[in-house]
Amino acid sequence: MPAKSRAHAPTSVRAIAGLLALAIVLVVASGCTPQAQQFVDKIRAESTEKCNEGNQAACHTIVQALSDTKVAIESTAPLETQTPACNAGKQDACQQLAVLHGELSSWCSMGNGQACAAVNSGPWPAKWDEPALIDAAKLSCLSGQFKPDSSTCQALQMM
Repeated sequence: MPAKSRAHAPTSVRAIAGLLALAIVLVVASGCTPQAQQFVDKIRAESTEKCNEGNQAACHTIVQALSDTKVAIESTAPLETQTPACNAGKQDACQQLAVLHGELSSWCSMGNGQACAAVNSGPWPAKWDEPALIDAAKLSCLSGQFKPDSSTCQALQMM
């Protein structure tokens, strides 16, 4: 091998080794999706498929990864019945909707497009004091007016 070629050989070997190492890092990094996100992606795909097949409950399903291992699933179906009840003055309906709105707003701020769509389109009550209603919902959970395993009380624990 001529002297000039030998001088460039280590440089090209190092360059190839560097590119190979970078490729390995990229492959490993792309395969390391947190379990919760994989589950969220699966549930979102299934609910979209079921919604397209006409399953209305699936159309109202919103899924959010809360951490690498925690996932929350919420339904927007209560909006259709709870909003008229709240507008009619039913306080427990208003409290439940305020908590749902707060939860979905939080998920929207985390980049959840479905949550943003629900927050922006509603139907939400015409007039309400969301912070006061959330505080009232907390008291309702503590007093047993809302069951501890209700979606409202569960959401408040995560907020």
